[in-house]
Amino acid sequence: MTLVVSCFPASSEAHPISVSQENVYVTRDKVVISMQIYVEDLYFFQKLEPDEENIISAAKIKKAIEKHKQFLLDRLLVRDINGEKLKGKVVSVDDSSIKPQGVAMTDLMQFSLIFQIEYALATPPEFLTFSQQLVDSNAGFPALVQFNLKQEGSETPYAVSMKPREPQTIRFNWDHPPLAPDASEADWQKWLKERREETLGITSYGTIYSFLYIEDFEVRHEILIPLATLESFFTLERKDPDFLSVEEQTASRETIEQFFVKSNPVEIDGISVKPVISRLDFYGLDFTDFARPAEKKKVSIANARVGIILTYSTKGTPDKVKVTWDMFNRSVWSVESVCFAFDQSLRPVFSKLERKSEFEWNNPGRKFNLEVNPVEVSLQPRTSWSVPSVSTIGFLLCFILSLSLFRKKASRRKTLIGVALLFIVSLLCWPLSRVTFSSPFEPIPKVSEKTAEAVFKTLHKNIYRSFDYHTDSDIYDALAKSADGAFLETLYRQIHQSLKMQEQGGAISRVSDVQWKSIEPETAIEGKNQITQDERGFAVTSTWTVAGTVEHWGHIHTRTNQYQALFYLEPVDGVWKLTGMKLLDEQRLPFRTRLREVNSEESDGSEKSPPETQSAESGS
Repeated sequence: MTLVVSCFPASSEAHPISVSQENVYVTRDKVVISMQIYVEDLYFFQKLEPDEENIISAAKIKKAIEKHKQFLLDRLLVRDINGEKLKGKVVSVDDSSIKPQGVAMTDLMQFSLIFQIEYALATPPEFLTFSQQLVDSNAGFPALVQFNLKQEGSETPYAVSMKPREPQTIRFNWDHPPLAPDASEADWQKWLKERREETLGITSYGTIYSFLYIEDFEVRHEILIPLATLESFFTLERKDPDFLSVEEQTASRETIEQFFVKSNPVEIDGISVKPVISRLDFYGLDFTDFARPAEKKKVSIANARVGIILTYSTKGTPDKVKVTWDMFNRSVWSVESVCFAFDQSLRPVFSKLERKSEFEWNNPGRKFNLEVNPVEVSLQPRTSWSVPSVSTIGFLLCFILSLSLFRKKASRRKTLIGVALLFIVSLLCWPLSRVTFSSPFEPIPKVSEKTAEAVFKTLHKNIYRSFDYHTDSDIYDALAKSADGAFLETLYRQIHQSLKMQEQGGAISRVSDVQWKSIEPETAIEGKNQITQDERGFAVTSTWTVAGTVEHWGHIHTRTNQYQALFYLEPVDGVWKLTGMKLLDEQRLPFRTRLREVNSEESDGSEKSPPETQSAESGS
């Protein structure tokens, strides 16, 4: 066991801080803590009184040790994955350094005690959260604990200086514990990569994560912050000091939202833009996929996190984005962020000590270009013939009645008057009730299979490209270039529904890829003419896949669906449009999640070499 020697004077008036050593060994069935303190700690925390010769007797020290057992059990806290405190017991105290004659006040830092505390575990833990509250409320000084942890099966420790009320959460992997300190860099890189994939890149539990997304129509700032860190800025009202209930989470939403709306201002093209809170969730330790809405349940103040997404709307692709991080205090001195600007990835660092609070992105020349163009019809229709139906019938009747003039002499005059009136009416109806039809002497124009496939692909691609817009009106305007009639609204509803990811709480995905497995033009379709008004119209049966993605907090979720459908196409105002669809088959392919890679040349170099002291993913 390594002992930390304090250099502070023994005088209580000059003592600014207490330093202790906490060594933790975690096995599958218990947690063993060896807490090394100095007699000086007993003097301050247990109010020991020296005698007239300025010596604290051994009897008083032993009595203080008994009181200090419960003090440590109350102040050294170990919590499970749900934030519940584990029940510990002091199994031994090594006080062999204390001499029978006691300890002089000038020698308080020369004598140490070791308390061994054990916490039983029902199952091998996946997470444990450690914290200390060794604070003398009367003296007003905090105690610093040198925290060292080892996991059974690994020789690589995790070490940190733990301050009061700054919890340290450790994740344990019992199948693949941390490697030995002398493992190769390649082995460490492999181990770290596997841990990142298991946790979707969120490997620390006490760190603020900041992700900036710069896209064509919006800028997003996604922040994942430990609840304990958030409370260093303001306190959330609650009945239980250790937990925040579902009702209290709901009540605190407005306070949290208003805090973030005013914090970390964003300027887009020189204009300060107010964000819209598109998501605010409370996450426990057992939650890894932060793109999904969190389950409603009480969370622990010690190890829960708050995820918030702030959205800033833009008109197309921004030229300049400036983000200022102003959330600094005694608990937050620096924040490492990740910025994903289209295919570019950057690693800005905000630091109070280095006076680096701003990050600026300048557009390298990208302009938004949405290729949703109509497809003109080059196939000419047959010559149209137009026949006045009423006039033709009238002239035919006139002819029939005229024949009777030669057979019935008695009624010639009346018949002649009737024929004349009918002829006049037929002439007046000449512009009305005309029947138009294609010339029967010309062949019916047909689209070639090659042209049919090309037209369908373009229109089909245009449909999905239309959903790159963000507002309903813009989507409708783009869809109208490729679809027509009542089918336009039906198409919007169907595709909008298909882009919803139920795995992500109904989030709308972005279409990332459309692949056609087959496109078969249909030459003879039963009932086709009931749907297509123009005889040049045609139909195709297609099987295709659509990949949609949702990206948050540095990881990408991809849902791929496969469809088969019969589409109807026909000319409308000189351009080809989809006018109907009959869905034949729909299949959901496996759901995939992957990490968004950060370009190595733009990375800050973190995690490129094995950590010197790290036994598990933790909060530092």
